[in-house]
Amino acid sequence: MQDNDRNLKILRDSMDKKERILNNLISMTEQQADYLASDEFEFDVFEDMMNTKDLMIDELNSVDNGFESVYNRVRDELKAHPELYKNEIRDLKNCIREITSLSVELQALEERNKNRLEQFFLSKRGEITGYRRATNKVNAYYQTMTGANSVVDSMMDRKK
Repeated sequence: MQDNDRNLKILRDSMDKKERILNNLISMTEQQADYLASDEFEFDVFEDMMNTKDLMIDELNSVDNGFESVYNRVRDELKAHPELYKNEIRDLKNCIREITSLSVELQALEERNKNRLEQFFLSKRGEITGYRRATNKVNAYYQTMTGANSVVDSMMDRKK
């Protein structure tokens, strides 16, 4: 019984930690959204944000694995005697609801950031294409003005 109480406390602590990590991920994702909306985009800064979020996600997965491991140890007891653990079960269910809500919020933010990032890259691709066209035109103009095409002119028959 005392072992189950300790395991239930571990489960609750895991849920609290997961909630904290999700809140941090939401905060970081909101920072990314602000950064994507700004005019000053540097890929290195954005990549650092992504790396930080990757570390948080790794920690979240570790917490999930630990939770599952502990839950597997107490699952049978909880199912066999739900009346003994009524308050703890209710508390865990409330935590799961809150975590689910945070997960949905995070997914929505991530989807918006993904769309913003795609739009950003599309606009940059358009700028690069524009730069290439302008460069080609400048090069063609320069060649025309410096006589770089004179070889072609000298081969033309100029008789009338």
